[in-house]
Amino acid sequence: MAPPGQSPYGSRPAPAGADGTGGQPGYAPPGAYGEHGPPGAYGGYGAPGAYGEHGPPGAYGQSGGYGQFTFPELPKAKVEPLAVAGLVTAVLGLPGLVLGLLAVPRVKGGRRRSPALAWSAVILGALFTIGWILTFITLALTGTFDRLTEQPQPGDVSEPRTIASATLAEGNCITSLPPARPVGDVRVVPCEQLHIAQVISVHQLDGSYPGDEVLQEQAASTCAADLDSLQTDMQVIPWYLVPSDEGWQEGNTQLMCLARAAAGSFDGDLLG
Repeated sequence: MAPPGQSPYGSRPAPAGADGTGGQPGYAPPGAYGEHGPPGAYGGYGAPGAYGEHGPPGAYGQSGGYGQFTFPELPKAKVEPLAVAGLVTAVLGLPGLVLGLLAVPRVKGGRRRSPALAWSAVILGALFTIGWILTFITLALTGTFDRLTEQPQPGDVSEPRTIASATLAEGNCITSLPPARPVGDVRVVPCEQLHIAQVISVHQLDGSYPGDEVLQEQAASTCAADLDSLQTDMQVIPWYLVPSDEGWQEGNTQLMCLARAAAGSFDGDLLG
């Protein structure tokens, strides 16, 4: 037993409360470290309130106590179908132009996407429309439409006109023929006018293309016989027109027999 007033722990001071001061063993008495308590008493951040009312940095995330806001994603405007249709049909001219003009007010204000498509349809439609109009005028002035729709007219003609050689018919009188090359268009006139040849017969052939030499031989014999049957006093010789390979494939399979002037031209209708 240590004498009264001497610590039983030797030279070390007695633990807090061992001397009857009223503290609890292992704890400092109230107020020993001030009002905030000992350092590190709250996890190294100090006493409550040390960093204000919101706590230490990062206590509620990197953006503060209220987090981040998000906004709804706006849906994309739909592509205007009239603009697409106008661009697709622009090559037709007027349809593409009309569809493009109808699409322009529908894409204004952002209600629909594709204003560039709408204006492209308008511009291309206008250009193709002008192009088609000019083409139509050119074909009409050159008589191309007439030749595409013309049909063979047998017999004598009432007035001169230019026709495709494939539409020649029996009785037509021709002003000129090329000496040795493909015949495209020919000029037919009334037989009372001077002409170089007259179609005296037309023979329809069939089957596959027999070849140029075979056609030439067949035409020479056939047309000579047809001319002999006319029994005319006119100084004429047998002549013929035969289809080419390309013409045969396109449906022209006619062999045409002609009576051609032996020299110069003649007038009159050999077929009466």
